[in-house]
Amino acid sequence: MTFHKHIQLMGTVTVGPKGQVVIPVEVREGMGITPGDKLIALYFDEKKSVAFITEQQAQEYVEKMGDQFTAMKQTLRRAGK
Repeated sequence: MTFHKHIQLMGTVTVGPKGQVVIPVEVREGMGITPGDKLIALYFDEKKSVAFITEQQAQEYVEKMGDQFTAMKQTLRRAGK
């Protein structure tokens, strides 16, 4: 089921007694997640929702943000001249 062009319902999970959940196989396969991989848990307070991204995805986001900040600094320097 698709809620939004980028969001799909991929199954349900049950929280175990230790707070653990099993990620549905379709999601693991789609994200390339294998046993032992580390994920970053993101909590969206306003929406009371949780998302997981891989460490690789987090690194890529940080690099993109760094590139954007560098471009902004260059633009500001040029504007200040």
